[in-house]
Amino acid sequence: MKGLGRLSALIVVMAVLLCPLVAGADETIRVVAEGMAAVENGDLNRAREEARRQAYRDALEKGLGAYVQGITEMKDFEVIRDKVFSQAQGIVTSFTVLSEREEDGILTIEADCVVATGALDGVLGPVVIDALGNPRVMVLVDEAIEGERPFLSTVEGEVLQVFERAGYLLVDPGQAGTLDKRQLDLARETGDVAKLQELAQTFRADVLIYGKAQGVAYTRQKIEGVTLFGVRSQVQLKAVIAQTAYVLGTEVFEARDKGTSAQDGAVKAFKKTAPQAASALVNKVAYALVSGSAGAMPGRTVKVVVDKVSFSQVRVLKEALEGTDGVVAVYQRAFGGGKVELDVVTEKTAEALALELERLSVEVTGLTASTVEGKRLE
Repeated sequence: MKGLGRLSALIVVMAVLLCPLVAGADETIRVVAEGMAAVENGDLNRAREEARRQAYRDALEKGLGAYVQGITEMKDFEVIRDKVFSQAQGIVTSFTVLSEREEDGILTIEADCVVATGALDGVLGPVVIDALGNPRVMVLVDEAIEGERPFLSTVEGEVLQVFERAGYLLVDPGQAGTLDKRQLDLARETGDVAKLQELAQTFRADVLIYGKAQGVAYTRQKIEGVTLFGVRSQVQLKAVIAQTAYVLGTEVFEARDKGTSAQDGAVKAFKKTAPQAASALVNKVAYALVSGSAGAMPGRTVKVVVDKVSFSQVRVLKEALEGTDGVVAVYQRAFGGGKVELDVVTEKTAEALALELERLSVEVTGLTASTVEGKRLE
């Protein structure tokens, strides 16, 4: 056992028991985790601390595995898991030691642990989205209050905010003005998957979030000369994967609120239901994409920012990138002050794209797994 004492870095994490997801409002997964560490020079405190750390990691791995498998089977799980471990604080919310034993110089701790699924969602969303390569999302909602469609959709705005906070790239809703309004209205009203898929592809969106939202007044009450309307709202969302027409749906979310008009009450109610519906869908979209159950993505999106370019040079740069092997599409997000922002959908890595930009007389000044920054050489 002396050899084990010398291997202070050796840590064995063993699977013992995995309990099912706890249903209901708790939103937790309970697991029994185990951690082991070598006791060196009689230092039991150090070994105990190390064994507890490994039991914590074991709990997180089991909780993550149970949670992900409960939604869908994911590809590249090892990569996803490692990224989650780097952001693991606060995910294991309870750690109760069940037993501690020392045998042949090895200290073993067994603990009952609670893993918070809400915390997992907060980490998994951005991690999975980054692994996917920043999928682009468009939102289209058929919204009606007392049978009339408002000029601006409250639900669309709320859903966009949820997906933006989760880290998705958004298709600029202003682009919709370039499409025949009748086509947009037809897609909104019918919810036909083929039309929604075509719409998403037109705007180079990887995913289109489609929704139906209704607000209906059910009571009127006069209080101190002011009429208050009781309004019931319903919001339902589904996601259409542009490449394959694969559809993910959600349940109907309902809320009630009051306002000085049916419109006022409906807007208040929509602001409750829309974020709930979007939150129920936001991670399912990422998991479906990364698992392959939604079909293969045509490429990953790399954000490219190039400084010191004229508008005519931007056109040349876009055309050159579009003609590059492995590049699926190039979308211009913004241009101003001599700087252009592009979304490049490509089968290549950001590093390979950076090398291509250098060949196009762009000096690369910054590089991450999903972004390339540079400036045009004089």
